[in-house]
Amino acid sequence: MTRDMTRRSLMTAVALALATRPVVARAARRSFDSLLGSRRMVRRFTAEPVTDADVARLLSTAARAPSAGNTQPWAFVVVRQESMREALARAAHGQLWLASAPVAIVACADLSRSRPRYHDRAERYGHIDVAFASLLLMLAGTEAGLGACFVGAFDDGEVTRLLGLPVHVRPVAIIPVGHPAESPPPSTLRPMATIRHDERW
Repeated sequence: MTRDMTRRSLMTAVALALATRPVVARAARRSFDSLLGSRRMVRRFTAEPVTDADVARLLSTAARAPSAGNTQPWAFVVVRQESMREALARAAHGQLWLASAPVAIVACADLSRSRPRYHDRAERYGHIDVAFASLLLMLAGTEAGLGACFVGAFDDGEVTRLLGLPVHVRPVAIIPVGHPAESPPPSTLRPMATIRHDERW
């Protein structure tokens, strides 16, 4: 192949890549919109188990979340034992449905990762970062055909005691995960005009 032919082939490949990029971008956007549209807060689960591979995939996705200063303060306690799931449900102010999920993942903020850099702001940033990670975890579950729910109402001290969390670790959410036994309707979203403010409130 001559140099001119090689150059023409390269230019053709570049032109083709540039031409198809908007199509790929639109397809990716549609896929993401579909994923967001199908995510629900699921509170009823079947008895079908959640595999270790599924849990590993959810956690590896969660660990890709952004974090303040890239401190990555998240930690996750994976709870499968039925008696512990029931105890967590009681600690969640009696939300007993929580124990019906075969897995409960307790998302925690490890403040020892944030405090050296952010001091008094570490707890705030740690909670925000763990919330980011938890959302990615739930979206990965949706993509895998699993259901999940973010439970933030619980007795912090009791969850800390049950899980033996060290003093620098804060529980942020209990996330029950399983195969959904319900199909909740989509949420009604507020009109954009009620949530958008330009320049000032």
